Amino acid sequence: MRTKRVLLDYSGFKDDELNTLVGKVLDCLTDHAVFTDPPIELTELSTQMVDFREKWQVASRGGSLLEISEKNDAKGVLAASLRDIAFYVNKMSDGSRSKLLSSGLQLEADPKEAQVPNKVTGGMLVDGKQQNQMDIKFKPQKEALIYEYQIADGVDDDGVPIWKETFQTGSSRGNMYAPTVPDRTYYLRVRARNKKGIGDWSDVFSLKAR
Repeated sequence: MRTKRVLLDYSGFKDDELNTLVGKVLDCLTDHAVFTDPPIELTELSTQMVDFREKWQVASRGGSLLEISEKNDAKGVLAASLRDIAFYVNKMSDGSRSKLLSSGLQLEADPKEAQVPNKVTGGMLVDGKQQNQMDIKFKPQKEALIYEYQIADGVDDDGVPIWKETFQTGSSRGNMYAPTVPDRTYYLRVRARNKKGIGDWSDVFSLKAR
């Protein structure tokens, strides 16, 4: 089981979120029974917060490029201090959720468990740059480790494509099928695979070779 930790990187927080968070951290760490020796003195963190807040207020009222840059610099200093405190809190807490929360810092999000890939969408066959070839395209999926696709160049009596060999690829780009026969219709279907299983086949897409 993954050890609980507080977030280390606060640089992406919005200005108001960061301002609120620092105030909370100052309140929580003041006279704290466990976190008695943070790497950043609380008086220094308070000074940094005031500096950021003043520059933020100026920049938010239509400040100049210089004033906005100064605000961003102050924000970077504040985020760096929170990072150092977060390292310290993680070390002292040893995975204790209650201790981590008592710091006022934000817990890391639990990793999402991988799921079976969804049905692949956006599939298409398009004429290749060279004659007698087709390019295969479809939308990528974050959950996928590999993709499988099949090509058919004919259908049965019920109009169902007669699928041939299954190909594998690690990317949704750069896949090609060749050789093709002019005026013959080709069919494509794609599915994604990962450690959890195999997704459903995509809808069938077709193109008449040029």
